[in-house]
Amino acid sequence: MEYSKYFDSIVIMVQREVADRLAAQPGVRDYGLLSATAQLYARVENLFTLPPGAFTPPPTVYSSVLRLTIDPRQQKLGVDGDGFIDFLRLSFAQKRKTLWNNLKEKYDDAVLKRALADAHVKPTARAETLNLEQSAAIYRGLRNSGD
Repeated sequence: MEYSKYFDSIVIMVQREVADRLAAQPGVRDYGLLSATAQLYARVENLFTLPPGAFTPPPTVYSSVLRLTIDPRQQKLGVDGDGFIDFLRLSFAQKRKTLWNNLKEKYDDAVLKRALADAHVKPTARAETLNLEQSAAIYRGLRNSGD
């Protein structure tokens, strides 16, 4: 995505499971760091899926075609690109852990508690349940705390 500034849209074909992750919305099993990062830079549309028989020789997997319409959201979300991506990496570091447990290694408990409360996010939430706006609100709260 670092080269997204050179494109208006990108059409790609990837394995269906990768496409599902790229296009996943918060709250579903496939939503993760890949989804959040892609959606930070682009609107992701799953256009269609092709069966293995559409290719010669046929692969063992289905393939999906995606359109990524470049629409960077960093400015709208009030976040810087690299710092926010690092925050997302930490948030999704261990998928089964709560957001609190993933973030507590880096942030002071009081600062983290305040940032979560200001963003109206429960400490028991998991990163995959948050949309980009909620994650950005937590990030801004943590960044503004001086940590």
